[in-house]
Amino acid sequence: MSTQGNKVASGFLPLSHMVYVDGEVNVEKAKQLVVYHYTLSKGYKWKEWETQLDEQLSDKFYPYLMKSHLGQFGLFVAVNSESDTPPKIVNSDGVHVEPLRVDYTQEFNPIWIRLLMRKVRAFGVHCEGSHTLGRPLLKVDSWKGQSGAGISAIGLDCRTQMLKDKTATEVVLFHENIPLREVADINNLPARQSSLWVYRDNKVLMRWFPQHKKKPKGPIYREISKSKNNRTQRAFLDVSSKRGLEQSWPWILKPIQDEFIKEARLYGFELKPKVLHLKPLPLKTKYKTSAEKTSFTSLDLSKEVLVVDLRVSSTADSSDLVNYLQSLVDKKSLGAKLILQPSINEQNIQQQNFSSDQRLLVLLDQKPNIVGDRYPLTIALRTKVACQHINVNPNDLFLDSVESNFLAPAEDPESGKEYLMLQPGSLYFDYALSAISDNRDNEKALLRNLEIALKELELKSLLLNEKSKISASLPEQSSFLNEDLIVITDGYLFTVKDDRPVLVLFDPSDKDRVKLCDMALSRFDCSVASLLASLQSKWPYNYRPDVVMQGFGSPAEKLTRFAARLTFVLFKGETTTVMFQDPKYETPHMIPHGLELVRDILTKQEISYKLKEWLLPAKETLEQVVSELVEEEVLNPSLAKKLLVELDNLLGYWKETLKELIQAGHQDCLYKEIKKLMFKKWLENKNLSVDEGKKKKTADTKLISAWDDLLSRVLELPLKDIKGWLRNVPGVQRLWYDEEQHYFVVGSLASPKSKINRQPSIRQWHCLAGQFNPELITALVDVDWVRVNQLAGNPCVAALIRRWKECQKMPEQSLGHNLLSE
Repeated sequence: MSTQGNKVASGFLPLSHMVYVDGEVNVEKAKQLVVYHYTLSKGYKWKEWETQLDEQLSDKFYPYLMKSHLGQFGLFVAVNSESDTPPKIVNSDGVHVEPLRVDYTQEFNPIWIRLLMRKVRAFGVHCEGSHTLGRPLLKVDSWKGQSGAGISAIGLDCRTQMLKDKTATEVVLFHENIPLREVADINNLPARQSSLWVYRDNKVLMRWFPQHKKKPKGPIYREISKSKNNRTQRAFLDVSSKRGLEQSWPWILKPIQDEFIKEARLYGFELKPKVLHLKPLPLKTKYKTSAEKTSFTSLDLSKEVLVVDLRVSSTADSSDLVNYLQSLVDKKSLGAKLILQPSINEQNIQQQNFSSDQRLLVLLDQKPNIVGDRYPLTIALRTKVACQHINVNPNDLFLDSVESNFLAPAEDPESGKEYLMLQPGSLYFDYALSAISDNRDNEKALLRNLEIALKELELKSLLLNEKSKISASLPEQSSFLNEDLIVITDGYLFTVKDDRPVLVLFDPSDKDRVKLCDMALSRFDCSVASLLASLQSKWPYNYRPDVVMQGFGSPAEKLTRFAARLTFVLFKGETTTVMFQDPKYETPHMIPHGLELVRDILTKQEISYKLKEWLLPAKETLEQVVSELVEEEVLNPSLAKKLLVELDNLLGYWKETLKELIQAGHQDCLYKEIKKLMFKKWLENKNLSVDEGKKKKTADTKLISAWDDLLSRVLELPLKDIKGWLRNVPGVQRLWYDEEQHYFVVGSLASPKSKINRQPSIRQWHCLAGQFNPELITALVDVDWVRVNQLAGNPCVAALIRRWKECQKMPEQSLGHNLLSE
């Protein structure tokens, strides 16, 4: 990592993906892996073989892989040594399948790697047997509640993709969440299709088939369906505590990657983590810290918005609710004027006529797919007028109404579709306006949702109102959202004609749609056929695009699905540039450097020391330490000066806090708890001499950081806030670019919190024609109207396409295609 001043100028970011070179594989070591092949009859379906092999192999520790190779469908099994007998395999008719020893050659490298993945010794410690298709299962967490106990596990696998020039092969590590729940009654075991596991005393998960052997000692767990509740999803990176870090994806995956690399080396494969060399890019979009100003500064939201109340509840008056929403609009300086339409209700909404230049905000108080769902009432209107719904039910704003037992999920036995229903005696629709206005969390969530709704209305109005122009609606992007740009993504071709957006369905299997796309592409000396031919010839991997098109359906259906996955950016300057976003199967995980060090620091920071050990030396000693920190460039002179000015007060509040803790009967305490109490006193004192409107809500973060540096040196403890490490991880904050590999990493605009739920967006691009244009890709994500206080993870045009899809009834339609023929 290099720095300029206090900012990171470049840095290396390791990923979960790995790389090996075929020419560097040690052949003699590779031959030591003993592998057998079983030819599997295509007379049985894949799922039939999957079930057969699962029952015959998954409670034994055989690394196995079901895969077609050179046109032959079969099973590969690795055994530990030459003397081991390969397992017996029978088909569903009881006929034995004979194994054949496989002699290693370079063409088997992808199979060798995947078998080695299943052979990794780390899994031998944690798992006996395997999950479906031979994948090792790794326990990552456990839980216990009123309904019983459970285990959160992941099924691990990898796949390979050789680069087109055959210089290297990428090994893509991926996983699937496998939740397990304890079986309370051993005499009432679930159906066979639900895999069973025994959690042994030695903390090993063991696959168990009751029909194969007696139950080993330990509780039984069964596989259950995955939760769709986003609140339970694992955080990308959590440094709020040692346990938080240990439950984060980088910490979980790093030892797996390390053991995989170690095991592969024993058999001649020199696996290495894929590493990005990133540099930050300059941005126009800035983080908005003001609670009184809109986050979408590039959009003009000061429009009239018609409000229709379609709520079920009548306990909160419509006029009072709209007046309250208007107060939130004014508080945020959004500029919109909300106008209630009291004559429109759920009985007559579908008979209303609106013009395309109007904006319609629909108030609801329910989740989608509830019994009596009112979302569908506006389906016909969405094609004519910019229409956006907002759920104002306080039971849904900050909390989850299902978790709170207001609603219960259910399933239609005939269609299998899920829906929501009221719990018996539920007060879901029984709420007052004060439940929002008097609850800070609810009001904050509603204000955020309201701002997003107004933003979405503006984007939909741009699409539906033929008089709206891109230069007026999106002025900051009009310099490149013009006739010289085409973006193909999510099944649509986007371009601009006469300052209006044009969206044409991109489907190479439909000749009429191809004709429309060719009309737009002709200006770029291109066509759908030539674009796909260029993709075929410059496809970045050794496997061909048709591999991605494998699956169910007719050839036309496969091609349509494949086209919907493609993202192209075409720009016409002096020459035409064509760029293509890599069609990743799995997004790589970031595994930043320094995880072990961070864990050690968090471990030490969670030690509660005796209060007397927190006593500090005299002021003169502290002043000398500050001077040393300045000389060593740990503190900059201006911050050191501020610290010295406040040192008397801080020392006094520190001693006062320790005294109060002793008087309250505390024997020991954490540093962060003492610091929190001390700076609360400091802030209260500072606010005494400040006018009411200028009082600070939080203490000076830079001063707190300087105090951490000072006490870390004096007490010889790592007391610095670990978020400082997070800020220096390339990709976590701002936009980063790998110039050689054309990777873009879109981080947060805000300073990172100690818990980051979502990993930054990682995208790789390839150039099919002309010169690669990173400035254009940057411009397409450097916008403030896709996500609140965030950059766009994908080209911003994708947001317009999503809004257009919401404006339609099926089947999907094109927008503005008539402009192409003018």
